[in-house]
Amino acid sequence: MQKTAKVGGDIDAWCTRCKMVLGHTILAMVGTRAARVRCNTCQGEHNYKATVAEPKRGSWEPKADRERRLAKPVVTSWEALLSQKDVSRARRYSVKERFETDDVLDHPVFGIGLVQEVQGDKMRVAFKADTKLLVHGKPG
Repeated sequence: MQKTAKVGGDIDAWCTRCKMVLGHTILAMVGTRAARVRCNTCQGEHNYKATVAEPKRGSWEPKADRERRLAKPVVTSWEALLSQKDVSRARRYSVKERFETDDVLDHPVFGIGLVQEVQGDKMRVAFKADTKLLVHGKPG
């Protein structure tokens, strides 16, 4: 993001408040290294941290938690989700209707959706704008 760091310049840094690597403005330098920065998102000021600090040696973390923390999220486009589905056969959403994973539905407000997960009487449905948790299979 930056070529030569200088006070007032921009730099990517780990924000201690947002808990993400975000754009920051350099407030102070020590030699050629940024020392103090301000987050451009939350406006919090803190010492410069280049990346997330790894856990200290000897601190135990379950393997599943470590893999989840280090895993990069898989991003799938809306078009890719529906590419193998027949949208013309989408069923009209109703609280009384029962749906299964990978069913395509037509919601009166959110539009066409793809059921991604079913847990009892609730289901997570991906719509073009967002993912929603909907109720289904409720008796009369």
